[in-house]
Amino acid sequence: MLILGVLGLICLFGPITMTEIAMIPLFVFFFVRVINTFPIWIHGFGQPSVLVSIALLAWMGLGLIWSEDRAQGIEEMGALRWLFAIGFLFPLIEKRAILIGAMCIGIAMGQLGQVLDALNGLGIEPIASLVENHEGRIAGWWHPVVGGGILVAAMGLHIPAALWGSGRTRWVGLAGLSISAIGVLATGTRGAWGAAFLLCLIGVAFMLFVRRVPFKRIALVGAIGAVLVGVTGFVIRDSIMIRINETRAELREMETGDYSSYSGRRVRMAQEAISAFSSHPVQGVGTGAYEEWCASQSQAYGAHAHNAPLHILATLGIVGGVLWVVLMVVVLVNAYRWGTRPGASPYAMGPMLAIVGLMLASLTDCVQINAQSVAMLGVLIGLCPAYAPGAGLARGLTGSPR
Repeated sequence: MLILGVLGLICLFGPITMTEIAMIPLFVFFFVRVINTFPIWIHGFGQPSVLVSIALLAWMGLGLIWSEDRAQGIEEMGALRWLFAIGFLFPLIEKRAILIGAMCIGIAMGQLGQVLDALNGLGIEPIASLVENHEGRIAGWWHPVVGGGILVAAMGLHIPAALWGSGRTRWVGLAGLSISAIGVLATGTRGAWGAAFLLCLIGVAFMLFVRRVPFKRIALVGAIGAVLVGVTGFVIRDSIMIRINETRAELREMETGDYSSYSGRRVRMAQEAISAFSSHPVQGVGTGAYEEWCASQSQAYGAHAHNAPLHILATLGIVGGVLWVVLMVVVLVNAYRWGTRPGASPYAMGPMLAIVGLMLASLTDCVQINAQSVAMLGVLIGLCPAYAPGAGLARGLTGSPR
């Protein structure tokens, strides 16, 4: 079963089709052994995060009643199936370190798509058919926005090892952090650039004031990382400058009242989400009905608000917003306890900062809807149960993981 879990996590970050089927062998094996593992069902699917997820899905189900786009609502509900990955990963939780390592390997292999994308200019057809085609943006087989969020989370996985680790762990963490940061830069996703910067600030503050990592070490790691990212930035400076110049032009347009640009539309989408929430503060406009709301206001936007908190408030109201916040708090508390338990390795703290990274990325993307983003979130939640096999089972959320 461990082999299936490891292979699933490695394949999770491939092209979208691979993501959808990556964990199926593990799920099938789990159900085959249901008779022998029924107690694990109780403990794995009885986690606080699962119970909150059920409450959120139940509210989304009610939201379909007043939704103007139930098909989209059902699709959004379906994306949250990944929040139940914790139950399937629970039998493997004693091998948590191996699973985290598998995720890191999977993301690194996913970045091979970026390498292939970078080689696209050579006109090699088999390579071109494997990657997304976004001129000036190197995201591999990920959509640039989705890839940017995934790689920000990957930075979070490596930050503790790079700043807190020692010996080989430290160098592996530094390499992983640098490669992930380079990948974020290459996607050309401006929201991910900002999220990565904020995550680094949060990670440094956490390691400096909570884990008491010496400032000299942090400064050294930061300097090495800055040099590597700077060199990469120089190499791909043309594509970076395109995005910077676009931002300048779009800001000037918005100053004149023209919101037709990419950034301008994002601002309008956020405004429409706020308007929808203001009009229906308790229950929202209904699950999946954001686009229909925009259409009713004579605006033509996509199916979501490109901002997870605002989209949740717009479609699910304050009830959905509170449930989402509770879910994130529960998960982050669990992740922190796993990372600070006695004898924990630096990578044990990685999932916590990875989840923080996804939450920062969610300010410019709906990570709870996009298939690959929510898959990563679900797996990260699965690696941070409130209790683990043994004595910790009886202590629940208030106990320390073993």
